[in-house]
Amino acid sequence: MSAISRRLVLKERPRFQIPTAKCFRLEEVVIPNPGQGQIRIRTTWLGIDPNLFSKVKKVSDQSKPIAIGSVMYGATVGRVDISNHPDFKEGDVVHGLWGWQDYHVCDGSGITKISDDGLRPSYYLGALGAAGFGAYLAVNEVLKVNQGDVVFCSAATGALGQIVGQLSKLKGAMVYGAASSDEKCGLAVSELGYKDCFNYKAPDFERTVSDRIESGIDAMVVSAGGKTFDATFPMMNVGGRIAVCGLMALYSMSQLPVTPDRSFMILNEILLKRLSVRGSMVLDKLNTEVHARFMTEMTSWIISGKIKPVEHVIEGLENAPNALRGIFDGENLGKSVVHISD
Repeated sequence: MSAISRRLVLKERPRFQIPTAKCFRLEEVVIPNPGQGQIRIRTTWLGIDPNLFSKVKKVSDQSKPIAIGSVMYGATVGRVDISNHPDFKEGDVVHGLWGWQDYHVCDGSGITKISDDGLRPSYYLGALGAAGFGAYLAVNEVLKVNQGDVVFCSAATGALGQIVGQLSKLKGAMVYGAASSDEKCGLAVSELGYKDCFNYKAPDFERTVSDRIESGIDAMVVSAGGKTFDATFPMMNVGGRIAVCGLMALYSMSQLPVTPDRSFMILNEILLKRLSVRGSMVLDKLNTEVHARFMTEMTSWIISGKIKPVEHVIEGLENAPNALRGIFDGENLGKSVVHISD
């Protein structure tokens, strides 16, 4: 009997807003063998990120979802188990975007070797991946955080927020954040560089934020939007900077909320306080000089203990759909990764 490889394919678009396990189908196929000039990779880790939502349902003209029946897209780490390629050998640990499947055969395009630095390979899906790089760009390139700045970040314990907090503290900033539970806020303060963190589900959230960030906010990282932005945007100081890295709250809406037009209020705040607001996309800076610098510096910070990544580990390929749903429900404490094999 031939050995079997499992894969998760997109069965249908979400019937509601957030994708559930019903959107995916677990298939079994014969493990493929590589041809000349190819390698076969055994997947060890999957990265679960909010942007995967755009791969199952169209959210903008710049995002193209995968086709029904295709293997679910996603960042991955694995180990080469067969190589017919001169640049790869058996046992090489690699990362790429081959998606939710046990095995992947390719010609090496889009596959990057992971250096033998002793770090967990799964860090290349978080702190050393898109989320870590996004935090690095926001703190260093967009906001240019300085000693003494007051920084606010929503989703403080998420993949991006946990790095924003630690990087900003390294730069001498005072960092505040928000999260969906007291447990997460406790982690943000004890481990992730935050001076204070606020449970945005608490009934007195807005008043608490206003009372405890007395000096206003100089720099803000927006990764969620929604309630946390509404509470903190009016607290921006004159000359403040805002980096928009994501709008996770928007993904969970089936339609935009029916509210009074707030655009004039927002624009008036930008005008009167001379705010700088800039979108930041990791894709714009991949494989550039700043990306190489990030990889060198972040690796060094992790090895030295200055940056301590936090992961939320889910076991088993079959549980990847629930892991994706879980990040929108706030179940993850840290970067969400799925462990597939050793």
